[in-house]
Amino acid sequence: MLGASLHYALATYVASRQIASDVSAKKQQDRAEKIARLTPKYSAPLTEEDQRILGLSLTQLVGECNDGAINPSSILSAHGKKCLAAQESTNCLTDFMFEEGLSKVTTNRPLSGVPVSIKDCFDVEGHDTTLGFSSKANQPVPSSASIVQLLQDAGALIHVKTAVPTGMFSFETKSDLFGETSNPYNPKFAAGASTGGGAALLAYHGSKIEIASDIGGSVRFPPAYCGVYGMKASWGRFPAHGSHAAPGGMESIQTIPSPMAKTLEDLISFWERVVGMKPWEYDHTCVPIPWRPVDFVLTGKKPKWGVIWDDGIMPATPACERGLKSAVESLRKLGHEVIDFQPPSILEVLKTGFQFLSADGADTIAAPLSPSESLSDPMMEFRRILKMPLFAKRLMASLLRMLSRPAGRNDAFAALSEVLHPMSVAEERALVLKREEQKAAWTKAFKDQGVDFILTIAHPLPPVLRGKSGTATLLSASSAFLFNVLDFTAGVVPVTFVDRWLDALPDNFQETEAYGKLNDAARNMFSCYDAVAMDGLPIAVQVVGRRFEEEKVLEGMKAIETALKETDKAFVQREFY
Repeated sequence: MLGASLHYALATYVASRQIASDVSAKKQQDRAEKIARLTPKYSAPLTEEDQRILGLSLTQLVGECNDGAINPSSILSAHGKKCLAAQESTNCLTDFMFEEGLSKVTTNRPLSGVPVSIKDCFDVEGHDTTLGFSSKANQPVPSSASIVQLLQDAGALIHVKTAVPTGMFSFETKSDLFGETSNPYNPKFAAGASTGGGAALLAYHGSKIEIASDIGGSVRFPPAYCGVYGMKASWGRFPAHGSHAAPGGMESIQTIPSPMAKTLEDLISFWERVVGMKPWEYDHTCVPIPWRPVDFVLTGKKPKWGVIWDDGIMPATPACERGLKSAVESLRKLGHEVIDFQPPSILEVLKTGFQFLSADGADTIAAPLSPSESLSDPMMEFRRILKMPLFAKRLMASLLRMLSRPAGRNDAFAALSEVLHPMSVAEERALVLKREEQKAAWTKAFKDQGVDFILTIAHPLPPVLRGKSGTATLLSASSAFLFNVLDFTAGVVPVTFVDRWLDALPDNFQETEAYGKLNDAARNMFSCYDAVAMDGLPIAVQVVGRRFEEEKVLEGMKAIETALKETDKAFVQREFY
């Protein structure tokens, strides 16, 4: 009887693996057939008119579309060609909706003709919402997300969906269902986190705007990796209904929909136009806050900046540190006041955040997996630690503290490791109270130090080498994840590129005092850093404001961009064909 049961279980497992593999192969075949069915014009070289259209800002594009100077079909022709180029080079797209999107464009609207791509975690009527899981393939949804409905009413051209990693917790965009997305600047490197597909597409100018989401940096890491722009809103400012998170139902840290854009000018214009559509009338999750313009130039008041150079856990690698220093130097040259920010405990906020992520043992994230699939390497390592008995984690943490030299080197790493365990409802509620105290403390620190913005790194590493995100671990997301826990508004601005000469580690780095002070997780992360291999990859900084300060943070990002330009350090995006 036992033998028969084992045989049946094994047969079922093998069959389910094969089914998942067949689904993925079929899905990729369907995508290839959709591309093949597109009209030949999308495979033709760019025309002069295509080039002109691609050079228009969002504001100019809407103006010409509404005036009849260009038609939506011409806009799609130009951006559609770039979509195919991006897909061929980076594998960034999951679904094509060219003619369908074109048929729904209306003119004389705030976003008429604007090409908008949609991350594959938002519902679009008649299409799959997969989150990278084969179990969610071939299940077209019956209705569209609130933001999709708003965009269609605003006249936007929704033309493609973009790739995500399986379960969406990763620094690499990779799934069995659609394959792996590469970085436009160097195909050996990742496009970044769960919105890597959208960021790669924006770099190619296949879209003006990407509708993305962020629970730990996915509206910030991908733009930082691909040299474009993104800003994570506070929960309630951007429509969320009809978007899906892998840890569905988790409210302790919200997965926040937010847009990314090829240019900062377009990002600002898009935000203003979406808010002007009164998103709270489309989505019950939105608060009714109208657009509140902020202009530091008109007021004549330069904002005050507080810099976080090091979070005490995962310090910046040389290229990322140089990017932050460059932004600070440019601000100071233009007369901005820049101080070192004295934050409340970063470690305590991260402990809170990672405990929320581990509250259910990360079982919700893994539930949709087919037997042949796995989550990202960082998420698999996170779950492995979660499954260890609590006493074992506490013992490991104690040993880390006792045996590490110099003393204290691994204290923060140990403190994070020992709190990762499933929680009861009562424990989670107690943690929510602690989180609210932390939010209050950080808000007070903003006020007491008189800063308008926090300026810090986007991520301690440049784009990570494909296959290396497990070595970097989820802990390297700390510089961004911190502001998800606090629900602060945070955007990224590309500032420079990795330079193999300026950013190289010393040959004897592992013998230096700086290396000796790194905790074990940081040492693993630094093992991923290679300035020679990473030469020419984008570097960004992060601009952080308080809750519901989206307009102000966008102006802060603009101040960084202006400072770089006026000090002859402007970031120049590479053109991809």
